Amino acid sequence: MKDYLMDPYVRSARLQPALLVALPVALGVLCWYPDASVIAGTLWGLVAWCGGTALIAQVARDAGKRKEVGLYARWGGKPTTRLLRHIDSDNPVLLQRRHDKLRRLVPDTRIPTAEDEVADPVQADQAYDACIQFLRDSTRSRERFPLVFQANCEYGFRRNFWGMKPLGVTLAIASAIAIGARLYLDFRLELGPEPTRVVSAGVAVVLGVGWLFWFTPSWVRLTADAYAERLLGALEEL
Repeated sequence: MKDYLMDPYVRSARLQPALLVALPVALGVLCWYPDASVIAGTLWGLVAWCGGTALIAQVARDAGKRKEVGLYARWGGKPTTRLLRHIDSDNPVLLQRRHDKLRRLVPDTRIPTAEDEVADPVQADQAYDACIQFLRDSTRSRERFPLVFQANCEYGFRRNFWGMKPLGVTLAIASAIAIGARLYLDFRLELGPEPTRVVSAGVAVVLGVGWLFWFTPSWVRLTADAYAERLLGALEEL
């Protein structure tokens, strides 16, 4: 389990999004109970020891994967597949080069022509998906293909983070209300504003606004397209 959590992809693409979603809860609790940090640290250590962090990472991954099919439908297909389609290409020369490379590397898969795509788009996409799977399997070395790995991590982070949007919005709003109530109580008691509480309220509000206006499918697509470009670009090294 420790080795699983030490994996760079697991940490950056699965664990970090989940912890960021949960951050407003921690801020709200500490604003109301600032002396609870020691207890919270002990509880977190117990949770981690029992495998809680691994569970959190897998929950984030599942949330992202469940939403991925809907993202692909919204985008008109998988970004990697779209880069191999004739109909979606804006650079026929580059497309032909990639197809030629794949014909050499994956000789048992027939690369569709433009006419094939029109005649049977589903079968054409299946052929492209088979080529992409070959590319994924051939570029798993993080040392040889660091840019592909980095792009995959960035896409995984955004996909999984956005996949938890309903929970993220709820926690951010609830935390902002809880911290705001604490600040209001301090005001009524004529206590000076505690900087930590003010900052915590700001973080909760920023996350809430981000969920509503910034963390969108378009935000996820930026990294999905970048990963697709990096993966297809690796053809030059195979």
